[in-house]
Amino acid sequence: MVDAKAKSPGSTAQEQGELFPAAATVHDVVEARGARGAVQAAQVAVLDGKAASLPKVLAGRMGRQIADTASSAIVREFEGGSEIAYSYSAWCLAGLPHRDQPKDQNWLIETDFARLLVRPGVRLRDDNSQEFIGTPFGSYARLLMIDWQTEALERGSREIHMGRSASAVVARLGINRGGPSNGKVADQLERLATCTVDFSFGSDKKGVIVNQRLVDAFSYVGERDPRSKRTARLVERVMLSEAFFNELRRHPVLVDRAAVRDLTTSPLAIDIYLWLAYRLHSLPKETPIGWDRLWRQFGSRVGALKNFKTQFEGPLHLALSAYKNARVRVTDRGLLLEPSPPPISP
Repeated sequence: MVDAKAKSPGSTAQEQGELFPAAATVHDVVEARGARGAVQAAQVAVLDGKAASLPKVLAGRMGRQIADTASSAIVREFEGGSEIAYSYSAWCLAGLPHRDQPKDQNWLIETDFARLLVRPGVRLRDDNSQEFIGTPFGSYARLLMIDWQTEALERGSREIHMGRSASAVVARLGINRGGPSNGKVADQLERLATCTVDFSFGSDKKGVIVNQRLVDAFSYVGERDPRSKRTARLVERVMLSEAFFNELRRHPVLVDRAAVRDLTTSPLAIDIYLWLAYRLHSLPKETPIGWDRLWRQFGSRVGALKNFKTQFEGPLHLALSAYKNARVRVTDRGLLLEPSPPPISP
């Protein structure tokens, strides 16, 4: 980690505020003061009551996480620790739920670019009873999707071997092993393998709908859970659907898997990172995005527009801390996106 000593607590808000000009990034501040010093500088800078978005967020509850993630990105760039990965472009425009929902409930999200409808799969038990599994959700589902898409493109094959144990899958994703992680990853793996996805582009009058299962077939092993007395399933191998595989090959987006792992605590930050990875490198010029458009894409299902900016800024800066070359400014009206290099070079 990059770290350094901050100025003494007696430093004035004006002195600390000089670290946060309009175009400053969290990486600039962390390189100047270190992760701990950046947070301390932000805490002093907000005392004058006129602080911009970055110091306000750095001074808040997510501040140290954002600074540490920026520090990791700086080290990763210096040491060459990035990992090439891919995401289908449509997943960069509309994402899965952030939290669990009723097992039999569909997930629908509408953005300016597309609508995404995810229908949960059904598990058929030995006694022929049927059980809804639920839609995939959260950070682990997103990490699994990136893992599938990356291996499929790199190997040129729809067949993905996940491993013979939940621990092997967790290790494959590069997240902390043991505890609840194993069970949560196994659950998301089965949800992804069984769900149905519809991407809709256009309107009732004219458009395109891509109806697809992510997975054509999968193999699993069952293990009895001593707590629930039910048999849980571990998906060992999946065969991606031909339609999904072909769409992925036509529309891949480069991402840094190591950067995405740093965002595991916030599925919203992962969604923002993927969206920026898709948008920024293809922009012809500086582009404003209003808060109302951002709310429709990222927040309309979780809260009111009037509260959205406050809820969005923390995950936004967390995503930006992982995407070092992103050029994004927060304004009173929304975001100002500037043409930027992709998060990783092929």
